[in-house]
Amino acid sequence: MRPRDRTLLACVLLSGALGTIHSFSLFIEPFEADLGAGRGGVAAVYSVALVTLTLVVLTGHPLFRWLPGPMVVLVATGGAAVGLLLAASASSLIGLLVGYGIVFGGCNGLGYAFGLQCAAEANPDRRGLALGLVTAAYALGGAIAALLLGDQIDASGIATALRSLALGISATGLIAATLLAGGSPSQARGSATRLSGTDRRLVVRFWVAYGLAVVAGLMALGHAAAIVDAAGGPGGATVVVAGLASAAGGAWIAVTVDRAETARLLRRLPLGSAFVLGVAAATSDGDAAAVAVAAVAFAYGAVIALYPFAVVRTFGGERYPTAYGRVFTAWGTAGLVGPFGAGLLFEATGTYRVPLILAAVAAIGSAITAPRLPVERDRAV
Repeated sequence: MRPRDRTLLACVLLSGALGTIHSFSLFIEPFEADLGAGRGGVAAVYSVALVTLTLVVLTGHPLFRWLPGPMVVLVATGGAAVGLLLAASASSLIGLLVGYGIVFGGCNGLGYAFGLQCAAEANPDRRGLALGLVTAAYALGGAIAALLLGDQIDASGIATALRSLALGISATGLIAATLLAGGSPSQARGSATRLSGTDRRLVVRFWVAYGLAVVAGLMALGHAAAIVDAAGGPGGATVVVAGLASAAGGAWIAVTVDRAETARLLRRLPLGSAFVLGVAAATSDGDAAAVAVAAVAFAYGAVIALYPFAVVRTFGGERYPTAYGRVFTAWGTAGLVGPFGAGLLFEATGTYRVPLILAAVAAIGSAITAPRLPVERDRAV
């Protein structure tokens, strides 16, 4: 296997292991029962994890210049496993916030940022494919975890499921680190390149469009089981299907984005998401709600694969780590507002209809903003 292919495979495996963070909706109702917490409080754990993840993506890239690639992988996966073990032993919402929200979320961000950057740098002539595969694997990890852990939660409880997940992430980290040690390049450079005033204005535009686009997907993934359960549908199965749909969206972008018109995709994907969110809000049929959640997840998977490519195409390889770190804070903001806000609105109204409608409005806002992004401008990458 060629060195760059070994590197890409390692990044895909790493991303898949850490993408299990998106299986959290399986834990919402069991955690409510075990900890005596409300829907908003439990959903806040997922939101804190996403915010912590975002902060590490924003600030962690200089570390990649100092640590060898295999070491970054081991730190990320080992720390993620420790966070899950802390969550498994938590007896209060605070303990869960620390273990899952801060430790697991932070190490998750370190590994995800490294995987994206390392895959792109190892494959400069096929960046769209590399970034798409890494983000698709992140979504696929959530689906696989939901498939494997759903029955285990019912049979043995949340703590056992979290410990099994910690073991799986640790094992995958060892494999990915071994692949990186045998391949080259495996060192993400981690750039500290400063952005010009024009670049910073572009970052703001990307930030707004990206944040509005992903809030619906993060809300749907964070509450997938609960949304469909509330409509009388197969909630647990929906988590698996939504994860697979999100991975399919990322894979679709991976094989098409290098030859696609990026600006058009940035506009049309949120519009499609807004349409199915409206369907989900209007229906009281459980199966229809499950299909709508899966469709939202597909659009979300495509969006999170598309934006790294749009950023690297616009800002170039040297500016990419700094620019994308800032743009990615929109994802963290959406992760805080979407899942947590949806939980609070559910508690207040007893239904997910209002958060689904608000998410549709946000998606339309992204579609309106996105055409202004000069992503077709050709800079050297």
